[in-house]
Amino acid sequence: MAYTIDLSGRVALVTGGTSGIGLATAAKLATAGARVVICGRNAERGRAAVADIGADGLVSYLQADVSDDEQVRELVDAVVREHGRLDIAVNNAGNVETLDPSARTSVEVTPSHFDATIRTLMTSAWLCMRHEIPAMIAGDPAGPGAARGAVVNVSSMDAALLAAGTGSYSAAKLGLEALTVSTAKEFAARGVRINAVRPGAILTPMLERNLRGDSPQERAERVAAYEAVISMRRLGEPREVASVITWLCSDEASYVTGQVLNVDGAISL
Repeated sequence: MAYTIDLSGRVALVTGGTSGIGLATAAKLATAGARVVICGRNAERGRAAVADIGADGLVSYLQADVSDDEQVRELVDAVVREHGRLDIAVNNAGNVETLDPSARTSVEVTPSHFDATIRTLMTSAWLCMRHEIPAMIAGDPAGPGAARGAVVNVSSMDAALLAAGTGSYSAAKLGLEALTVSTAKEFAARGVRINAVRPGAILTPMLERNLRGDSPQERAERVAAYEAVISMRRLGEPREVASVITWLCSDEASYVTGQVLNVDGAISL
């Protein structure tokens, strides 16, 4: 019998699900049979993402800013009201809009940019877990240690590499990993597994903006610079991260919690 991941009957929420890793994850979860709610701030992009995935009505969109506690509460309530439960949450919201483009070092970042980066990349995931986990626990009753839900937070290899010039971004992602591990310990016995993934250089719209140059040659040179420090000598695809996230959300990873998994082609080695 072929090995497959079956998420039939599960309800999943994917924040930052309108592009890149989030979009690929939503599609992968739907392919595995889950009913998926994509969340993002831009309704037009949300509708386009749902149309792009298709999935015979398994995918829908809700608009919310997950850096706002009240909007997160309303988002999770809406998912449970519509689908009756929440089993899977992928906290992936993030963007580069909060980064200070003029800062070359951490001490040059303005306080407003620093606060916005932390709130967008770390606080938002905490706010999501704050509402997602109680919703999962409130689901169908089960015995001690029985599965109630799975949460995956999307970090970044910047949390491990801690390169110069990435201070606020790296701090936010490293803080997210600390929240992941400590919260996983708190809810493991109550049936909620919480893990994180650390994507490396993945061909998302965010990375594409960094690769873009004034000419195809300049882009090729930037790609080559990345590939030179990746052991697999290539950039990753969003679907490759999505596959790991989907596995973590499934019963195939039933004894895995409190972990941070690198998905980076060995850029970290």
